[in-house]
Amino acid sequence: RGNRSNRSGEQDGDSKEESTKDQQKTETKAPPVFELPPQENGDKLAIYYCNRAAALTAMERYEDAIKDADVAVLLNPRYTKAYVRRSAAYEKTERTEDALKDAKHALELEPSNANIRKSVARLQKIEDERLEKLKEETISKLKDLGNSLLGNFGLSLDNFNAVQDPKTGSYSISFNQN
Repeated sequence: RGNRSNRSGEQDGDSKEESTKDQQKTETKAPPVFELPPQENGDKLAIYYCNRAAALTAMERYEDAIKDADVAVLLNPRYTKAYVRRSAAYEKTERTEDALKDAKHALELEPSNANIRKSVARLQKIEDERLEKLKEETISKLKDLGNSLLGNFGLSLDNFNAVQDPKTGSYSISFNQN
């Protein structure tokens, strides 16, 4: 039988729908991670860039330090010190999420390193506090929005009580007229 064409010029078994779905699948795939091909003297260059990142951090040029640590990581993705230095620069720029990610990666590379372990614990605490504060701010803004909408009806969110069921985790909302 082979690949016979039908009247519309399509191959047997092919359809416009299938080719559209295939296109969508390839379009929604995440872009490939950039990996630098092995460089001659790459390990030595990574050390150079990492040392320069340390100097830039000492000079409080944190964004430049991050860029140099980025290059060091590209040149040698197994170079723990580059992740540690980039983590420190991220922390100085108050990007604790990125700092924690790098510290965790450094800990994966050197699981027995006590200093990195302490840094991960400290950064995790800072990040948890940041997320909790962000959550509280978001809830406050949502309450303000809800109250502004309910105010049109003479109500507020204070008229509603939400109680979580400990067995299922779902909430029961009741109305209380004050």
